[in-house]
Amino acid sequence: MKAYLRRGKKSKAIYYISFFLLIAAVIITVSVAILQNKNVQVSSKPPVASKTAEASKTDAPKKESITILGVGDNLIHDVIYEQAERRTGKNGSYDFKPVYSHIANDIKNADISVINQETPLATKIAQPSGYPRFNSPTQLGDDLVDLGFDVINHANNHILDQNERGVAATLDYWDTKPSVKVVGVYRDEEDLQNIRIVESKGIKTAHIGITEMTNGLSLPKNSKYRLIYADNTELIKKLITKAKTMADVVVISAHWGNENTYTLTDKQKNLAQNMVDWGADIIFGNHPHVVQKLTVLERKDGTKCPVIFALGNLVSAQQGGENMVGGMLTVTMTKDFSTNKTTYTDMKFKPIVTHYGPHCKDITIYPVSEYNDTLASKHGIRRFAPSFNLKFINNIIDKNIPKEYR
Repeated sequence: MKAYLRRGKKSKAIYYISFFLLIAAVIITVSVAILQNKNVQVSSKPPVASKTAEASKTDAPKKESITILGVGDNLIHDVIYEQAERRTGKNGSYDFKPVYSHIANDIKNADISVINQETPLATKIAQPSGYPRFNSPTQLGDDLVDLGFDVINHANNHILDQNERGVAATLDYWDTKPSVKVVGVYRDEEDLQNIRIVESKGIKTAHIGITEMTNGLSLPKNSKYRLIYADNTELIKKLITKAKTMADVVVISAHWGNENTYTLTDKQKNLAQNMVDWGADIIFGNHPHVVQKLTVLERKDGTKCPVIFALGNLVSAQQGGENMVGGMLTVTMTKDFSTNKTTYTDMKFKPIVTHYGPHCKDITIYPVSEYNDTLASKHGIRRFAPSFNLKFINNIIDKNIPKEYR
């Protein structure tokens, strides 16, 4: 009996062991199947290499374009700052913005805007003054910054109108405006060698200002201040070559030529081609106070470079009909980030008119597209130029600006 019971217990033990082994086998079989199924699903996904290829397509180098706006001589005669003072009703306080209100969007909308500031801003050391030894209120600079100008060129024939102290005061003022770059006049040799760079959308632009003359005035022999004169071609070449290693686009502001003529000088033509050959990509010319030829010059490698020899006046109170006609040139430069090459792809010239009433009242800049013969008939310039009208204006533009760029 005892032996039977022992055998019964043994049989039960064997039964339970077998049962648990069966359950374990089922679990193992199911687990293997699940794992195999997972492996099949994983292997059906794109390989890692394909993911990388997909990502590289998304992150592929792209092209980007910027617009660079150049405008003409900002020639602030006494009647202009006197009107700006009357607008505020306070002595020594000025509001110049209404002068530029019709072109403010053009300035703001450009990625980089460049102006030739024809007059010193040195009221820190002397009273405002007009022709022939100009000095403009610093509030003008405040308004130019608010309008959206990024580069201020002071390389022109009036930069020494207030002598070396005027240069120092002008630069001292601009030091309070770190958002803009000033070119054309420099504190010393080190400052001159410090190429001004303005970057937009990943495209770097370098800016240099040169002038042909300073109205017979010169800095003292022991002065540390520096100007870049157009006849110092060795220096200009070195600066352009250096700028080319630092930026995608080299922009030159050139003050040259003869006043009140549409005829280019040999010096202008030769220097323009030389600067393009040395690496300049855009040349904004000024000084003649009239619109001069817009063209495209080529380097030996076929690179095309826009050059306008003179943009005319942005604003002035001059008394010649031709001095009332100017323009704004917008150049589009496009960078291919896969090759790091930046090229000129488009440009548009927008004609403008400086308008004023009798005795230079209410001086304002108009785009020609917003101007008409009714306004022209009321222009104070008709006292000196009776034939001033839209036809007169368009004849000047047609003579110097190819239609494809308008």
